[in-house]
Amino acid sequence: MKSRFYTHEQLVNVARLTPDDIEQIRQRRRQYNQLGFGYQVCFVRLTNRFPVQTPFEIYEDILSFASVQLNIPVNVIDTYTNRQATVSEHQEQIRNYLGLSRFDKKAITKINQFIFEEAFRLEQTAALLAGIGRYLREHKILKPSDDTLRRLISKQRQKAKTYIFDRICTSLSKALVLHLDGLLNTQNGNPSSLHWLKFPPGRPSPKAIVRLTHKLEKISNTGVLDLELFWLNNNFQRSLARYAKRSDANRLRQLEPNHRHAVLVCFLCQLYRDTMDQMVDMYDKLINKIYNRAQMDVDDFHKSQRKQIRASLKTFKILTDLILDSSIGDVTLRQAMFDEIGKDQLVIQKQAVGAWLNGKHSHTFNLVKNRFSYIRQFSPYLLKHIRLLFDDKSRASLEKAVAILRGMNDENSRNLPENVPVDFIPKKIQPLVESDGKIEKSAWECALLTVIRDEIKSGNISVGMSKRFASLDSFFIPVENWRTIRESFFKRAGLPADPSKVRTYLTERLSKAYKDFLEHMEHNTYASIIDKTWHLSVDPADKIRGDDKKRLESLREWLASHMRVIKLPELLIEVDNELEFSRHFMSENQKANLDSGNICAILTTIMAHGCNIGPYTMAQLVSDVSYRRIKNITDWMLNDETQRAALALVVNAISHLDITQYWGDGRTSSSDGQRWTMKRKVLQQTWSTKFNDFALEFYSFVADNFAPFFSLPIECTDRDAPYVLDGLLYNESDLPLDGEHYTDTHGYTENNFAAFAMLARLFAPRIRGLHKQRIYRIDRDMDYGALAPLVCRSDRTIHMDWIEDQWDRMGHFYASLESGHVTASTAMKRLNGFSGKNHFFKANRELGRIFKTEHILRYMSDKTLRQKIRRGLLKGEQIHSLARDLKYGKRGRISTADLREQKNSCSCMTLILACIIYWQAKEINRVVMECDPEGAGIDISLIQHISPITWDNVILYGEYLLDRNLIKI
Repeated sequence: MKSRFYTHEQLVNVARLTPDDIEQIRQRRRQYNQLGFGYQVCFVRLTNRFPVQTPFEIYEDILSFASVQLNIPVNVIDTYTNRQATVSEHQEQIRNYLGLSRFDKKAITKINQFIFEEAFRLEQTAALLAGIGRYLREHKILKPSDDTLRRLISKQRQKAKTYIFDRICTSLSKALVLHLDGLLNTQNGNPSSLHWLKFPPGRPSPKAIVRLTHKLEKISNTGVLDLELFWLNNNFQRSLARYAKRSDANRLRQLEPNHRHAVLVCFLCQLYRDTMDQMVDMYDKLINKIYNRAQMDVDDFHKSQRKQIRASLKTFKILTDLILDSSIGDVTLRQAMFDEIGKDQLVIQKQAVGAWLNGKHSHTFNLVKNRFSYIRQFSPYLLKHIRLLFDDKSRASLEKAVAILRGMNDENSRNLPENVPVDFIPKKIQPLVESDGKIEKSAWECALLTVIRDEIKSGNISVGMSKRFASLDSFFIPVENWRTIRESFFKRAGLPADPSKVRTYLTERLSKAYKDFLEHMEHNTYASIIDKTWHLSVDPADKIRGDDKKRLESLREWLASHMRVIKLPELLIEVDNELEFSRHFMSENQKANLDSGNICAILTTIMAHGCNIGPYTMAQLVSDVSYRRIKNITDWMLNDETQRAALALVVNAISHLDITQYWGDGRTSSSDGQRWTMKRKVLQQTWSTKFNDFALEFYSFVADNFAPFFSLPIECTDRDAPYVLDGLLYNESDLPLDGEHYTDTHGYTENNFAAFAMLARLFAPRIRGLHKQRIYRIDRDMDYGALAPLVCRSDRTIHMDWIEDQWDRMGHFYASLESGHVTASTAMKRLNGFSGKNHFFKANRELGRIFKTEHILRYMSDKTLRQKIRRGLLKGEQIHSLARDLKYGKRGRISTADLREQKNSCSCMTLILACIIYWQAKEINRVVMECDPEGAGIDISLIQHISPITWDNVILYGEYLLDRNLIKI
């Protein structure tokens, strides 16, 4: 009997026997036949295949579920397993009853065509297997063995690759082929042009932007951008581009010509888009740096003039007192002023005030103008290569201004033409640009570049050939694809598909939230309304006291005395022996010929990156694993697909342990960022005020059972909010994750509330200053009781017409994120940057405000929810504490310059954390099962208050010895 974990919801929703099923089952005479028939019905519904007959395949949880439904003892299945003829007969009857088709030649033809088409979109075997599984279930075709599917995938994927390579190469001109091959030339020991193209962007500077434009020019000069690759999915293009990025020139020269040229074409096309994003990002950071330094200069000037400012204010007070003194006549007032304050002093203070109001330190923009020469070091190169797309006719003057400046740059002209547009410039700084009808060129150009930056960030201007800053329309899946999934998408979210029903649904839902809050308000000790505003108290600390505290301490001491002490390399070997996660980092040939030395090399590589020791230093610390071997595994085996698959394997194993059910069932989760010092002068380097140093942030996700199921590196100046969906949508674990997701304030935006609702998920952030947050209403006629002062203002009513107008488009947008057409964080950053003038943004914001109001009302009245959020976030903090201990190499400082290397560091760390948590949870389970807690007087019911993280029995430091004799093959 096999042990395989299915959640209760999976069993109930998929494997529950219907009345028709029961009728079919009761036609069998004996109990063992009834149980066997019912078990096979449940089994095929869950797995889309029949159990193996010899020996008969039994999953314990499925059998138990069938036994309970039929009220038949489990042990009678033993008789059924010995009747192979009956088992075969039942399988044929079930197949006919459920309308299932065999995996025959006709099915193979359909599957081959499906795989061939999917291979244009997906390159990873795991993703293709998942897609085939859905296809077989939808078409009621029984699933064959995974080996059979892998053979079909291998054949069709190779066929698709050949077709793709041939189609790309037939479109290449001879000149383009020469350009592509020329990228791989190495002469006189000099690196190839390909090597130069792979260099990551440096720290934002004019020279760095110029280098990026040179890279764009080099790619454009090849002619590769003229190719039509719209037929090839971006996911596949990115896969080929990654292959080129981790290959050196020599390796690419060894490929077949069609393969080599296709890889280089995709690499150059993807690199051009990435470089365009990097250039816009660098441009934004340079403008920010210029304004920040200008503001610092203004602040420093004002600080230096504090004495003069105080003297002027004192003079002002004296003058006002004299003016307001009615005993002083108008004739003698002037003389009284001069008597009180000397005329010379007034003249001096007048000049000082004039400098404050009209001098160069009167406005930040004046000091920005003074940095015009710095801006000119990069602005001509930027405007020459950036492709600005103006979709809104209201920005015609801005478009005209850009064209004028480009023309002036081409002609090397220093004088502005007549009637140059200025109405695109904000009114606050227009007087600083135009004075007495004369426009200052430096000020005009600085204002133009500032407005362009702001308009790109707000989404009013898009950038051609860009990924992150492209038009929002490019983030949507094709309309025909949306139409096929539209009904099911809204149904799964529990939202009406018909826009005309949206108003009624949302009104009733929000009204119910208000009614529930008002009903319990009398007994609400946490939140109250005083003087027309929220007043919040503090929940009592959620602590264990008295006898329970003593019993918990006894439990901790008892566990600590029985848990094994183990070193990190041995721990990884033990976990790998059981779960075989290292197989995900092997080639097919290595999997077929397992070698303990290869497994040691993989585990060493994971520790090198996860512990921040680095490949070179790790090679010096271990024996039998060279730097070259570690580097080879890093370049070719560590990628998003293999790391996520390996992590999912460990996370699923954590969920299957009985002990972890005490901590949670994997439904709720939390996410938070952890910052690490990063000194490297790269584009991702941003300043952390918390660290008072440059830093990088690892944003990680953890389930309620302590399983860390996703992580990614981000800039520490970015808000966490756009990245919250990434971990929930793109993790590959089997965690249900249909409960609340907790974040702190950095993870909250109103758009996230809308996104979670559309994607059938629950968003429960802990928002700082919650009493200052606005709540909103839809129904104007409802009696809001004590809440009326908070919602009856004119700006607290939801504009339902905006939501209704954009309802279908919002569903289309979030379905696109869920499908992976565009990364959720990329799209959400673009959406969050839009201004209130954008109709789509306004609709999302209004929808988010409805669900935010619902959340606030529930948070204010539900103590249990507040406790769950606090506990969820604390689990993330415990993960961070363990990560800080684990990533001790280089004192926790990130030294890698390339984004892919940063991802390796983040992903390997998370994989090791998952292995430690799995081993600790299993060790706690072993102690509980083997060491007789009842005899020791230990209360096991308190195990829910025990964490698998806060223990000292795993030795993270010291000697890295990987004993091959411990590896089981």
